[in-house]
Amino acid sequence: MKLELTLDEVSAVTQALLSKAQEAEEEALGCEKLRCASAAEFWQKRAELYRKAYEAVKAQRASWWEKARRQ
Repeated sequence: MKLELTLDEVSAVTQALLSKAQEAEEEALGCEKLRCASAAEFWQKRAELYRKAYEAVKAQRASWWEKARRQ
């Protein structure tokens, strides 16, 4: 599926994904300190998912900027 977003919307998405990744990483650390392995694993997987999505959107944004610069 292809989405068409404005630059402001893309920026908001990347900021939100990065924030969610950081929150999930903090949750994972908290669970590790409490020695709750299953919860820590859950939050670590969520953090990885958010980071992966963040990197994908960031790469698309960079590609978009490059195309816009060439025109």
